[in-house]
Amino acid sequence: MSQVITAVFENGVFKPRQSVNVKEHEEVTIKVVSMVDWQKRFDRITENIHRKTSLQRPGEIESDIMQAIKEVREENK
Repeated sequence: MSQVITAVFENGVFKPRQSVNVKEHEEVTIKVVSMVDWQKRFDRITENIHRKTSLQRPGEIESDIMQAIKEVREENK
């Protein structure tokens, strides 16, 4: 099961900010993305959508939003 969580790095250890569904000693892969970088990516995607919305019909806008969501989820795998 994939999860996206926030964590703090302290004394060489990542400490989750919320509970995680992981068994003791289970090996996981962690992709580290700073909140600043995440926000920049999100802003870039939403700016692109806003730029296109002035030129598109509502159905096309919805399609772009769904594509943006898919891209973000793919980046977080």
